[in-house]
Amino acid sequence: MSVRLGILKPGSTYAEMILRFGDYDAWFRRALGEDIEIAVHELGSGNLPDPDRAEGWIVTGARDSVTRPSPTTEPLLDWIRDVARGEVPLLGVCFGHQAICVALGGRVEQHPGGWELGTTEVELTAAGREDPLFAGFPPRFRVQTTHEDYVSLLPPDSTLLAVNPHTEAQAIAIGPTVRGVQFHPEVTEEIARDFVDRRRHLVAREPAVEASPYAADVLANFVESFVRKRRAGVGGAD
Repeated sequence: MSVRLGILKPGSTYAEMILRFGDYDAWFRRALGEDIEIAVHELGSGNLPDPDRAEGWIVTGARDSVTRPSPTTEPLLDWIRDVARGEVPLLGVCFGHQAICVALGGRVEQHPGGWELGTTEVELTAAGREDPLFAGFPPRFRVQTTHEDYVSLLPPDSTLLAVNPHTEAQAIAIGPTVRGVQFHPEVTEEIARDFVDRRRHLVAREPAVEASPYAADVLANFVESFVRKRRAGVGGAD
């Protein structure tokens, strides 16, 4: 039986990229597969959805920054708190990861080292190797990145799951049902190359772009070990 997954989209990617690949939600749809019932909600298009309208939620990336207040920022942060309190499974990706951290007591700032762009490698912590979000992963694996902001202070009671030298908080856990990843499990090598073509002038060295065969399994694991587990009444991942 398919699960009901909500995707909250805080913004859109470049118009030219939408023509080539679709918008952020389309990337997640392709990565998740066809047996997932997905409802997309755009931030700023009206009232935020009731957390119980879906069995799990993903907050996508955005070209905006949580460090720049906007009329939609506080409602989004309040909504994230509601989802977390209700123990509805929640996964934040890039902007979504940063928004979760701010909403739950962390801090996000512009990275003093500048952009992280292209394909990089992350390493699971001891906690990450035990977390169901990374079930079946090797200790180190490649991911796609494109971000200037970073989580400079973790929320209280959070746990680091994956790190690398540029951005320590590559993945975190907050309680049994909330997870965040700074990297992009939904981004293919082709999409990553497009991002690099648009943003290579922002970095000192030419970014590498390679396949990241494990990264998309983050999404499958989120559905199987968090969303389906809640439906079964187990109450979230431990």
